[in-house]
Amino acid sequence: MGLRRTGGERCDRTSRRRERWPAVRVLILPPPAASTHLMAMVPLSWALRAAGHEVLVAGTPDLRGTAASAGLGFAPIGSPAEFDKAFDGVPSENVFPAPEWMLPEFADQKRNLLERQADMQAGYTRSFLGEYRELAASWGPDLLVADLTLHLARVLGGILRIPVVTHRWGVDPTGAAFENRAREQLEELCRAEGLAGLPDPAMLVDPCPASLQWEDAPRGVPMRYVPANGAGSRPDWAGGARERRRICVCPGRTVLRVVGPRSMRRVAEAISTLVDVEAVFAMTEEDSARVGPLPRGCRVVESLPLNLVLEDCDAFVSLGGGGSALTAAALGVPQLVMPQWFDHFDLGRRLAEAGAGCSIDSKEGQADVGRIAQTLVALVEDPSYRDGAAKLRSENEAAPPPAELARRLPSLVV
Repeated sequence: MGLRRTGGERCDRTSRRRERWPAVRVLILPPPAASTHLMAMVPLSWALRAAGHEVLVAGTPDLRGTAASAGLGFAPIGSPAEFDKAFDGVPSENVFPAPEWMLPEFADQKRNLLERQADMQAGYTRSFLGEYRELAASWGPDLLVADLTLHLARVLGGILRIPVVTHRWGVDPTGAAFENRAREQLEELCRAEGLAGLPDPAMLVDPCPASLQWEDAPRGVPMRYVPANGAGSRPDWAGGARERRRICVCPGRTVLRVVGPRSMRRVAEAISTLVDVEAVFAMTEEDSARVGPLPRGCRVVESLPLNLVLEDCDAFVSLGGGGSALTAAALGVPQLVMPQWFDHFDLGRRLAEAGAGCSIDSKEGQADVGRIAQTLVALVEDPSYRDGAAKLRSENEAAPPPAELARRLPSLVV
C-alpha cells in the first residue's frame, strides 16, 4: 500500500516511481451496476497492462465477476443499491418497447429521464466520494479512466489534481441535458472541495464508430472497438461446415430482467418459420430461464462470449445493447435491432442509416412475427446489408487500436 495523500497534494512516492521508470498507475472506474460499461473499458485496460502500467478496477461489488473474467485486479467499493432499484416502478413489460424516446413531442420526457440519471449519479457521488478518496490515498493512482456517466471520477480527479479520461460505452445520447444537470447538482460539493465546478475530463475516448454514434454527441478521441465479451470456450460446432444459414440472437446481459422475455420469444417464433435457418440464442442462465423453452431449431448457449461464434453467423439480433451491437459491427455481421429503451433506439436508427442492418422500433412491428421473419430473410439474402456491415467493420478497424491510446494516456500525467 502506498503513502496517504491529503487534499490535492501529489503523492511523493508517485514522483519517485516515475523518475525510475515511465509506468503509471491507472484506476479504472466503471459506473455502479453496469457490467456492460465495464466490459467496454476492458480492451483499453488490457492495453495499459500490456504497456507495462499498473491497472486496478474499482467498482461496486456486483462487478467483481466481470473484472475477474477479464483478468483485472478489483477493489470493491460503493453500493449498487440505488441503481438496482431504478426500474422498480416500471409497471409491466407492456411498457416496452418505449419508442417515445425517439419522438420529438416527447423531448421533455427524454430530458427528464436524462436528468434523473444525472441526479442518481450525483447522489452516488455525495454518498461514496469519501470511500473513493480513501482508496486513491492508499493506492496512489496517477490517472483515472472512468465511464462517461460516473461524474464522481471527475470530482475525485479534481481533488487529487490528477487527469481524468472519460470513456464511452457505445452510442451516447446523454448530451447537454445530462452534463448540465450534473454540473448543477454537484456545484455545491465541488465548491466545498475547493473546485470551481465539475472539472472537465482531460480526454474523452470513444470506441463507437462515427457512423453509429449519436449525431449530436461531443466528439471524442476515436478508438477501435475490440470485442471483450468475457471468458469462455469456443464450442465444437462453431466454425464448422454447415448446410443452413445461422442467426445469432442475444438480448444482452441486463435488459430482459426489466423488459421481459416477450421480444426473444417472438424472434424465436419468427426464426422457426424460416426454411434452412438455425438460431443460436446466447443468454445468461437467468435470461434463459426467463425466456423458457424455445422452438425446434433454436440452440441455447449460456454465458458464451459472442466473439467466439458471431463471425460465423449470417445475421445477428439484439435489443440494441452497445456491447453486443458493437461486437457484431466489429465482426462485419448484419444486424436486426429490436430496441426497447433509451439509446437502443438511437443505435438501431444509426445502424439502419449505415446500411448495416434494420431496426423494428414500434410495438406493432415487434408484435408482428411475420414482419420479423421477413426482415431476417432480407438480412441474410440481400447482399447490400453484408456490404454495409463490411464497411462498418472497415471503419472500426481504421480507428486507432487501444494500444495506441495506451501509449498516449501517460503523457497526460504531469
